[in-house]
Amino acid sequence: MGNKLSHSYSSIKMYENCPKRYEYQRITKEVVDTGSEATKFGERVHADLENRLLHSTPLPQESSKHEQVCTTLQELTKDATLLAEQQLCLNENLTPTGWWDKDAWLRSILDVLIIREDTAIVIDWKTGKRRPDFMQLELFALQVFKHYPNIKKVKSTFVWLKEGKTDTETYTSNRTSLMWADLLARIERINQSYKTGNFPARPSGLCPWCPAKNICEYAKL
Repeated sequence: MGNKLSHSYSSIKMYENCPKRYEYQRITKEVVDTGSEATKFGERVHADLENRLLHSTPLPQESSKHEQVCTTLQELTKDATLLAEQQLCLNENLTPTGWWDKDAWLRSILDVLIIREDTAIVIDWKTGKRRPDFMQLELFALQVFKHYPNIKKVKSTFVWLKEGKTDTETYTSNRTSLMWADLLARIERINQSYKTGNFPARPSGLCPWCPAKNICEYAKL
């Protein structure tokens, strides 16, 4: 097959939910996911929050109910560095590289990154129903530790904007070996499918909403 694969949380989860969809979208590229209305709504809210935090741009009506979240966050980070929409990327040697560099291998976008001395806080905005997947929080922490070697502790948080709730996990730089082992094992399963060309379908109740439903024989069963 062609070029080597690159990975992200969303691509890994796509493969684990259904390797066949992964093949259609990521390998043969027969399918382009244009995004659901919920996805597009989430993208707009993310952009609104980024502009509010970085540029003090007033929130549009659609996102105005999140003003208090932004105000509180800015108050809490007056003595820290606040960054938004951070694109962090590693190569296969787990060394930081550019987002579009040829050796880009593992990508993550951090909605908010707060750095205070040797501690970092990662915030991931969520606009859908509360379904925390802590693998994503782990990946955020692993990226931060690699890109900011002085960081000893990372607090990764999902902020569920619709429900006003949060999920937080704390990670330390001296206890990442098991997290890396789990992540690399998951990536290796994708690599094996890529090498063998075997991407089995996993039909489920989600098939009617899959972007590959019109060409996938299993979605029509």
